[in-house]
Amino acid sequence: MTTSLKNKVSDQLLNGFPSSSFNIIFIDGDNIQDKNTLLKEFSEKLKFPDYFGFNWDAFSDCMTDLSWLKPENGISIIYKNPHNFRSHHPEDWKIANEILLDAIDYWDEQDKIMIITFL
Repeated sequence: MTTSLKNKVSDQLLNGFPSSSFNIIFIDGDNIQDKNTLLKEFSEKLKFPDYFGFNWDAFSDCMTDLSWLKPENGISIIYKNPHNFRSHHPEDWKIANEILLDAIDYWDEQDKIMIITFL
């Protein structure tokens, strides 16, 4: 991440994000019991296209596109209550997190902001 982008992120975190320009997405872990419900929750909340295939490759593809959300404005995903899925499906949890981390890296390379927070 470039220094100017890091400064922009720091300023936005300290001063709040303008709601009109920054995408803030809430993922509710209480709705997630397994891989299928995780993919469904992300698909619904991030408004994945109708062609989304509900598999890991499709999840990865959508997380590195998100053009329908105007990612140039920045995206923050707040994932509340991840512990149920994490503890009951550790292998799927690991795959999902690898995809999410890859997405963060992808957007960083594009000089775009993606922040994922687990609560």
